[in-house]
Amino acid sequence: MSKAENSKKEKLKALKKAEKKMKKSKNHTAKKIAAGAGITVAVLLAAGYGAVGYYYQDKFYPGTRINGSDCGGMEVAEIKEIIKKSAEEYSLTIQEKENQTEVITGDQIQITYQDDNSLEKVKEQQNSWLWPVQIFQEQEYEVKAENSYDQNLLNEAVNQLQCLQEGSSTPSQDARVEDNGTAYAIVPEVYGTQLDKEKTTAAIQKAVEERKTEISLEAEDCYIKPGVLQNDEKLKAEMDKLNQLTGAQVSVNFGSGQETISRDMLKSWLKKGEDGSYAFDESLVKPVVIGWSEKYNTYGKPRDFQTTGGSTVHLTGGDYGWRVWQDKTTESLMGVLNAGTGGVVDATWLQTGQKHGGNDIDGTYVEISISAQRMWFYKNGTCLVDTPVVTGNPNKGNGTPTGGVWRLKDKQSPSVLVGKRPDGSIEYKTPVTYWMPFNGGVGIHDLSTRSSFGGDIYLYNGSHGCINTPFDAVRTIYENIEVNTPIVVY
Repeated sequence: MSKAENSKKEKLKALKKAEKKMKKSKNHTAKKIAAGAGITVAVLLAAGYGAVGYYYQDKFYPGTRINGSDCGGMEVAEIKEIIKKSAEEYSLTIQEKENQTEVITGDQIQITYQDDNSLEKVKEQQNSWLWPVQIFQEQEYEVKAENSYDQNLLNEAVNQLQCLQEGSSTPSQDARVEDNGTAYAIVPEVYGTQLDKEKTTAAIQKAVEERKTEISLEAEDCYIKPGVLQNDEKLKAEMDKLNQLTGAQVSVNFGSGQETISRDMLKSWLKKGEDGSYAFDESLVKPVVIGWSEKYNTYGKPRDFQTTGGSTVHLTGGDYGWRVWQDKTTESLMGVLNAGTGGVVDATWLQTGQKHGGNDIDGTYVEISISAQRMWFYKNGTCLVDTPVVTGNPNKGNGTPTGGVWRLKDKQSPSVLVGKRPDGSIEYKTPVTYWMPFNGGVGIHDLSTRSSFGGDIYLYNGSHGCINTPFDAVRTIYENIEVNTPIVVY
């Protein structure tokens, strides 16, 4: 190897050694710089941590909400001042029906803030030196913002509310059943504006204690509601029952006519009992039945009668004819009315005639002519007996009652007729085979001591009022006649 090459090699070696040394020096300097920078950052971080912790020693962290309000960065004293001011400026708006509002102010009830240190206790829950952990958390707190108020003044303010003044509200109305002219229907309930004072007072007091700024009396259920609603099952049952009772088609058959009971009559007769049930009032029904009976009764009323001789006589006396049994007819009608079934009720008769209409006589009767001293007995239109008779002696005050129709009261065979004087002593006792009374002590009978009949015998040898009849004739009548058969005397 030449000297030149050796020299070049030595220089190269020296150069590499120098580079290595320089690199080592640079690394040492960089380490020194990095160490210094780390110390600086640590110092800065420590200073920042301390500054933040110190700052939040008397302030709430960001995101802190107390009673719904953002209190981040605020001191306890600031919040207290806000609460105090809020108390002094407090007012409660009372929302009423029909878009009406009224206000009760803090001044009216003398509200004052009462500091109970509850905010300090909340602040203690936020450790300012743990801010790296707590500062980024949203914190929600509820504290009692105690305010005192004068209870008497609150009561007075409530009492002065216009909505509670007499005459300022309309009461609610219960749903009810009413007649609309053709049927009973449910009239819906009406919600009024009358308030329950006790509920209203309690709701307002609660709102004040909770420092609400607005309250709806309707939402708080302070209004007096109807007690009965239109969907009430009892109300529907009442409507159905009333429609059943007043919708029934009822009439009463009196033979010669029929009386239909109108819906208005049914309505007027209905009464509601203490238990809420409906029934017809008999004391209202019976007078109507009595009125009808007076219309259809023919008992003892005047009537015309065509005699055997062809003449017509006007009869005004007697006790024959139709007579309504008012109690029994009312009883039968009440049963149908209260059942609500409807139908025709046949009148019950205390006394009947043979037919309805005309003179109520239908082919079976006894006809006695005082002037002719004759008696006829017809059965089903056929004359079975035509006989002379002897009637009462009018010249001795024993004339046979005339000008009427009586019903046969009884039949006896044999019988003893007893006559009494006005003083009660017995005047006579007369045995007879057939006795058929029709007007008190007056009747038709045989008389064994009498052999002649007809003519003018009655004027000088007449009876005490009875109809003395030949034996065979009276027997035929007795064997074919029934009690209640009309006896015509003219």
